[in-house]
Amino acid sequence: MKPKSNKVLSVRNLALSAAIAGSIMFHVAAWAEEKEAPTAIPDTPAAIWKSVDAETDEMTKLIKAGTLEELHHHAFAVRDLVAALPDHSATLPADKLAKVKSDSKFVATLASRLDESGDAKDKTASEANLKKLEGVLDMIRANYPDIPHSDAEGKAPPASSATPDEKK
Repeated sequence: MKPKSNKVLSVRNLALSAAIAGSIMFHVAAWAEEKEAPTAIPDTPAAIWKSVDAETDEMTKLIKAGTLEELHHHAFAVRDLVAALPDHSATLPADKLAKVKSDSKFVATLASRLDESGDAKDKTASEANLKKLEGVLDMIRANYPDIPHSDAEGKAPPASSATPDEKK
């Protein structure tokens, strides 16, 4: 009778192991899908920048509120939006287009850093990474002088070319 009991226990252990492995695979796949959800890419550089500004504004709000675990959604959206800029910038001169492509690689690095610092609930690192990201975005945006910031966080609008007398 004892051999039959061991066989039953072995089958139960195998079934339990399979169930646990399946559950882990499901949750890992769902987590990866959530982290890498595709970002809707607008058709024009101006619309892309508007989306970038909205995402960076949202990251600022999340950091202020301490909801750091949500940063990755917005950081990866910025990464995807900036990566799409070259394909939507046909009128950009070749040197500026090359700069945008080059700088977009650093945006991807900073998005990963924001994800890591957010997951670690490290507010100081998240703030520092967001500040670096905003600096890189400013460098990229310099290649698009006709597209102003569209956020509500107090970014300065582009300087007007009108003289003080013309502004009156």
